Amino acid sequence: MKHMSIAVRKAEIEDCRDLGRIHSESWKAAYKEIIPDSFLDKITAESREKRFADAMSRGNERNFVAIRENEVVGFICLGKSRDDDLDDTFGEIWGIYLHPVYWKQGIGSRLMQFGLACLKDEGYERVSLWVLEKNERARRFYEKFGFRFDGTRKELDFDGIVYEIRYVRDL
Repeated sequence: MKHMSIAVRKAEIEDCRDLGRIHSESWKAAYKEIIPDSFLDKITAESREKRFADAMSRGNERNFVAIRENEVVGFICLGKSRDDDLDDTFGEIWGIYLHPVYWKQGIGSRLMQFGLACLKDEGYERVSLWVLEKNERARRFYEKFGFRFDGTRKELDFDGIVYEIRYVRDL
């Protein structure tokens, strides 16, 4: 496979349709055996598009998109840590998603490198993220970038209980 160029830029409100599509498709693929189908079946590209548009119009989210051949293929959401038990030295990767067609092509790594550099440039010293405990593929990906489980675990209800664990690393 020839190397494809990936550009990363700040997401615009016009990207919300792509963000919604990628978010819903990646959830359905990545969480198929982890989150009950009854919950995944309710996720639509349209509902996710609206969520992104609402958050972006309020300025609550900073999303960056990965572009390949003029198509949005993935995105990363960054910000200050949302966890009460972490101090202001912590930034957070709120989410990183690729359309499943583009998994294992280096695009996620490109987004992660971009996100870590961005947070470091903003003065954060450490970074956290949350990952579903049973999402082995994502955990391996984060561990490749030096993230480690810090012992913090929380329970979520997606038509059934699943656990999310926190990963952290220094910048």
